[in-house]
Amino acid sequence: MSAGYQPGQQGASDVDVMNQGLAGEHFGIAAYTAALGSGLLDESVAGVARSFQADHERHRDLLIEQIELRGGTPVVALEATEYAKEYPPLTSVGDILAYAIELEAGAARGSVFSVDKYEDRELALLSARIGAVEAQHWAILLGATGANPVPSPLIEQT
Repeated sequence: MSAGYQPGQQGASDVDVMNQGLAGEHFGIAAYTAALGSGLLDESVAGVARSFQADHERHRDLLIEQIELRGGTPVVALEATEYAKEYPPLTSVGDILAYAIELEAGAARGSVFSVDKYEDRELALLSARIGAVEAQHWAILLGATGANPVPSPLIEQT
């Protein structure tokens, strides 16, 4: 999820940390749009993808609201073609699921491991709450592939 916003120097402000998360939400929304537009997903899988995308849209909206409340400027989403440059080939449902697992795992890790970067503990809690939802997405996708939906008792930073 490197496309878009690059966080500031060490000791980034809460707005910087939120903008990093926002850039990730923009990326996730674009990736689900690409998956849904691929024509590869049957209606049951597409329904789950739309639900996960709606969660990412809600996270985006919450982050934008908090950034603006603190006088910051939310990072703007890139064009879909810019995000698509970072996607692996998505030529099958298996490819899409594997990539969604990778993105949701990264989103869960990113949210959870940003908690300690926030000075405002309410924002830290928001990040933890978002990370919990991303971990649910990750687990559901792993389960859909037959993999252990909770492969570790802790979310690792890898």
